[in-house]
Amino acid sequence: MDHFVPTIDYLIIFLYLVMLVSIGIYSYKKDTSYEDFILAGRGMTTPMLISTMVSTYYGLDILFGSSEMAFNDGLMAFFGYALSTLVFYLFIAFYMADKLRSANFISLPEILEKAYGRKTSSIGAISSMVYCLPTTSLFALGRVSEFVFGIDAYYGAFILGGIALAYTLLGGLKAVAITDTIQFSLMCITVAVGVPLLVYEIGGFIAIQELVPTGHFKLFGTVPPWLLIAYASSSLAVLIDPSLYQRIFAARSARQARNAILTSTVIWTTFDWLVVAGGIAALAAVTSGILSSNVHPNDAFLIAVTYALPIGLSGIFLAGVIATAMSTIDGYTLVAGSNISYDMYRPLVNPEATDAQLVKVTKIGIVMAWTLGYVIAFQFDRIMALLIFVTTVITSTVFVPVLMALFYRGKKTSLAGLLSCGAGLASVLIFYIGMSQIGDYNETWGTYIFSFSIGGNTFSIWQEYALFFCLPISLLGFFVGNIFGNKTEEASLEGEAL
Repeated sequence: MDHFVPTIDYLIIFLYLVMLVSIGIYSYKKDTSYEDFILAGRGMTTPMLISTMVSTYYGLDILFGSSEMAFNDGLMAFFGYALSTLVFYLFIAFYMADKLRSANFISLPEILEKAYGRKTSSIGAISSMVYCLPTTSLFALGRVSEFVFGIDAYYGAFILGGIALAYTLLGGLKAVAITDTIQFSLMCITVAVGVPLLVYEIGGFIAIQELVPTGHFKLFGTVPPWLLIAYASSSLAVLIDPSLYQRIFAARSARQARNAILTSTVIWTTFDWLVVAGGIAALAAVTSGILSSNVHPNDAFLIAVTYALPIGLSGIFLAGVIATAMSTIDGYTLVAGSNISYDMYRPLVNPEATDAQLVKVTKIGIVMAWTLGYVIAFQFDRIMALLIFVTTVITSTVFVPVLMALFYRGKKTSLAGLLSCGAGLASVLIFYIGMSQIGDYNETWGTYIFSFSIGGNTFSIWQEYALFFCLPISLLGFFVGNIFGNKTEEASLEGEAL
């Protein structure tokens, strides 16, 4: 990937990275308990929640994924993908935030433990950890490193991702929240300035309309309908996002959590529109000859906006892009680490674990999660394929049992939770392994497709369709377990504040 970054921009990026490590060192002195480390003492206010939510959940997977989708398919990136996510955030704010905060849980798998028992919560913890591995952010951070520093993606992701790992280990959620506040500001300001400048550089919206295919301005583009539904369905993961749950648990009150989500949704909507506009504008820049014709869709947004910004502002933008990745890495690895310590080590190995032991195991878990995420990150060619995989894992595993625990007041058995989680997770693994064996890899879409004929008609199953098969299997497992299982006191949440 071609790159040219002025010296002053490198200085801005360097100062920003030094600041992040300094914040981690400062926060290291402040933690006194496990709840302080994981939930910031349950004292996060609305402004801090807004900052950490916006910067964590709209990382480089959105910046690169949505812009890549907009580059390839236009407005579909918003109406076919982002819009459903925004709707689900509103549902969480109005119907879930109060239930989750009032119950005083520490993690998502703890909901499964209270409702169905430890076996189910252990499976849920595995899927939660897989979902929270910093795969997409490390993948995207590697791409950024190639452009900014001209170094191999593997080394760039290792170095920059390692910095995020360092301050997360030092300060826990407090360090994450403080750095996210800064990262939130950098991210929003630079994207808000960079995209309009890019549009102006190309010649305005009229010029862009003339330079890109007309299909890019159709609400759902020209994407195959079932693939469009698969993209939209991936947003179901928002309803059981372990990191979002952690922020709700860490809020000072349910009201502050709800207000933070509502405000964040407004910011996310604006950010989504800017990224989609930037992706379409980047395609126009390629068509007009401003950018090279061999620009990869993953990188087009980054290169185009950097081209449009003047020296100094481009450095702030690049620091903001790096900040976006780091904010996601720190937030999700912290949750993955807590899945290992609080949801696996505590119930299965050491039920009497002290706060000091839990913090220590959490930090070990954070390193393990980061390492595993780094290994997996570069096994996929496209960031959207990677994103669909991790969302399919968690949605197929815990969506049904968690939502049933929160909203269903009928009979719930331990076996129902166990079969729902276990069958869902197993079906995802079988589906993905099977598709890699019997499907044909499509270079254009960057995925495996299995085609077959029935009665003279040809049908295709894409790897991204996994959720269509795996989520119903999870639901079936729940109902089968409810029929044959026995309701126990451990499997009841009637006494909880849900």
